[in-house]
Amino acid sequence: MCFDLDGTLFDDRQYARAGLENAARELLRRTGVDLTEELIEAYFSDGHRKATFDVVLSSAGLADDHVPALVNAYHDTEGPLVPYPDAAGTLDSLGDTYDIGVITGGANGRGKLSRLGLDDYVDELIVTADREDSKRDPDPFVELADRFGVAHGSVVVVGDRPPLDFPQPNRLGMTTIRLRRGHYATATASGDAVPDVAVDSLAAARDAVERLDAGAVQPDSCRL
Repeated sequence: MCFDLDGTLFDDRQYARAGLENAARELLRRTGVDLTEELIEAYFSDGHRKATFDVVLSSAGLADDHVPALVNAYHDTEGPLVPYPDAAGTLDSLGDTYDIGVITGGANGRGKLSRLGLDDYVDELIVTADREDSKRDPDPFVELADRFGVAHGSVVVVGDRPPLDFPQPNRLGMTTIRLRRGHYATATASGDAVPDVAVDSLAAARDAVERLDAGAVQPDSCRL
């Protein structure tokens, strides 16, 4: 079993909000200007998810040389994170039968798992932000299968973002399960990003895996 982290095991909007608030505190310390509301609005309302700090600093007439410090403050945020209500139970029950892996492209993957209280349920973790590849490459998925000593076709991948989470696993012959909740709940899946199974909860993903493993259904007919 291979799970994505951000948006799949927890609602990553809480991580983003905490990070933006910490970055705003750092900016206030450096400049005396409080742009907390502007950062939150730019990220969550205006859709500036990639260059949030650049956009807000530019609008406020502040130099962009603050950006590296704000990025560090964003990712250095500590404190507990809350997993989805069914995350721990799902990982715990699946862990009785399957090896559990997590592949994430987000920074601080190991720290996030610890803050979520989920690290004890995970056997292998691959954080592509610490490597030279990403989930757009086959390497992380191939490596996870190799770590578990199983064929590619024996791996089930659970994720929430079709264009990023599923093309490579689909090409490798892995089974893919889409979790339809969070930021990408209504995102369109097309071409090689179409999952084998679509569910609305992690508990339903667990049920789908058990049904697939028992041979009760074929992947393309399992829509829970």
